[in-house]
Amino acid sequence: MNQRLRVFILFAVVAGSLFSTGCVSYLHSLLPLAAYPEIQLQSGATLPAIPDYMFEFEDFNATLSSPVDPEVFAGARSAKKEVKIYDTSIDDDEWRSGLYRAMTTDPAQDRFFEDLTNEFKGIRTLHNLNSDEYLELMAVFVQSIPYKSQNLSSPKYPIETYADREGDCDDKSMLLAGLLAHEGYKVALLYFGPEQHMAVGVACPERGYRDTGYAFIEATRVSLVGTGADSLAGDITLASDPLVIPIGDGTLGYTRCNETNAIYAELTDLGAHLEEIRKDLGERESSLKSRRSDLEDMDLAIGQMESIGDYSGYNRLVSEYNKKVGDYNQELDAYSKISEKYVRLAERYNYIIAHEHDRAGTYHWLFGNDILIP
Repeated sequence: MNQRLRVFILFAVVAGSLFSTGCVSYLHSLLPLAAYPEIQLQSGATLPAIPDYMFEFEDFNATLSSPVDPEVFAGARSAKKEVKIYDTSIDDDEWRSGLYRAMTTDPAQDRFFEDLTNEFKGIRTLHNLNSDEYLELMAVFVQSIPYKSQNLSSPKYPIETYADREGDCDDKSMLLAGLLAHEGYKVALLYFGPEQHMAVGVACPERGYRDTGYAFIEATRVSLVGTGADSLAGDITLASDPLVIPIGDGTLGYTRCNETNAIYAELTDLGAHLEEIRKDLGERESSLKSRRSDLEDMDLAIGQMESIGDYSGYNRLVSEYNKKVGDYNQELDAYSKISEKYVRLAERYNYIIAHEHDRAGTYHWLFGNDILIP
């Protein structure tokens, strides 16, 4: 996400008659603290094609082909994404919140969100999705949109990200927050200044991400709702507390963080266990190679003793050789059993990674029968 947002500080010139008539006390009511971008429709604009999407969710493929009003899209594209500050007392958090809120909820996009969510509602009805699954459906859709770092001085409006079929963290986060807010969820944008990153938060019964009261949703890639991003592209780790920017006035929350946290904990434990086993297997493999090399040397020596008729040395070496073969086979058997365990755990780990679009199915697959691999 590029944070080089354009900020202008403007000083208003007010007619002298205001002061002469004793109206100075009303000066601050004439101008807002700051002015934010607005979409102005571009009459006669056209759009080459209707965006169409297909993405995997739960156990089915979802498709979307909601139209985009070309006049709104062109207006969004040409809008200057800048903040005009009239009162220098406004702090950075306030104008930045105002900018992202204005771009996410610009009323010119109301029809866009209405048309798109109508398609989501059709999918919800067809597959009988509950409120949590419906939220996950929209999250996975936005997460599935290709990530592309923007070499621009400003973020995109949600309608732009949708029509472009790509976006970076703030672009995709605003699109997701706009969708969820439109459908009545209590959501916020989570802005991480030091890391120049943005994500989405949805209200949850728990304390939420960093005690914000919101479950964390990473918009840049398909991932479970409610699990924080340990690291981002470029080995960036989120260490700062986010600026919370509420979007809309929804009230619905997400209630499955207990399941996503259980899945994530299992994934973390599996990863740590696999790393331990991998190191153990590496050491055992080195030992087996060394033992096998010794056995091959002994086999050659036995053959030489037999050829020269040294039967005493031959019998002694054969006895030692047979003992070492027994030890080797025993160690090989242990190696094979540990390898089999590694494969089973790796399959479990890889299943979770490959099914982050399916929280319900993954949770049932992992814990439905209360059977865990020891």
